[in-house]
Amino acid sequence: MGLPALGLIPFLGPLAFPVALGTAAVGGFILIKAIHKKPSYHPGSPKITRFVTVKSNKASGNEPTRNAASKKTEGQRSSDETTIIIAYGLGFVDTYKNVKKGRPSKFGPGNDRIAEADHIPPLASLRIARNHERLDRLLQVNPRLHEMIMSLDYDPTGQNLLTMRVLYQDHRDALTTGNSRESQVSSRLLAETILDGDAALMLRKAFIMGHPISSRQLREDAGLAAPYTDGNIDMSDEGTRRYYRGGYIELVKAYHKKGIINNNQAKKLISWVERDMHLDRDTQEYEEILDYIKRNFHFFRW
Repeated sequence: MGLPALGLIPFLGPLAFPVALGTAAVGGFILIKAIHKKPSYHPGSPKITRFVTVKSNKASGNEPTRNAASKKTEGQRSSDETTIIIAYGLGFVDTYKNVKKGRPSKFGPGNDRIAEADHIPPLASLRIARNHERLDRLLQVNPRLHEMIMSLDYDPTGQNLLTMRVLYQDHRDALTTGNSRESQVSSRLLAETILDGDAALMLRKAFIMGHPISSRQLREDAGLAAPYTDGNIDMSDEGTRRYYRGGYIELVKAYHKKGIINNNQAKKLISWVERDMHLDRDTQEYEEILDYIKRNFHFFRW
């Protein structure tokens, strides 16, 4: 029985792994054991949370060459990470109250620090916009976006706002998470973009500042220390890019369905995400964010 498609299932738990990973090889066998660990690596580390024990098949005369073995290792890593993405529903998009239902942390102490629901754009930016004097103007420019911000009056924790399920460490290392100086600056910039009413630009900036890889790049380019949060599931850069790319596309579709962006904006945003422009240091949005952080970092206190 095959695994369900990404984004269409709740959390399946560690029991999903043996289904996808049981396999055999001519003249030997491959045993894969799924484990939880606390890696000392940053998001995007090439090491994954698997021990792979391969019994030699030299007796069969089918031993792989060095290049073939290398390709097999890369292929196995990609396969393992695909299983992780599916099993934990990484990139799944829905309201916070629905995404958090499937958080692995609910299933016992051994499953904590694995996945979280990330508001995109972040609640901090929406709260700043809610209390800003320019909010009334937004009602005329983008009434649906204005409505989303006003929903905080009866839903202060954003239970009904859109979120994406991401790895624990990826959420914690994003610029839009936490109370560091650069996070405060980023939240303020995004709030100003929201108040301008350009929801497509809001999402482009939110995708850049909400991604662990581009957040690391921005901190490095701004001369700031990049935090590396430990988590119980590790993921390579490629795996991280893959599940964020899928999740961002689903977010674009969800915001289009809500009427916050129009059809033309949605098509352009999906193309933008598919080309990984949220990771490109040369975009106008990236340069604006970097410049804003550099100019305003020292005005914020811890």
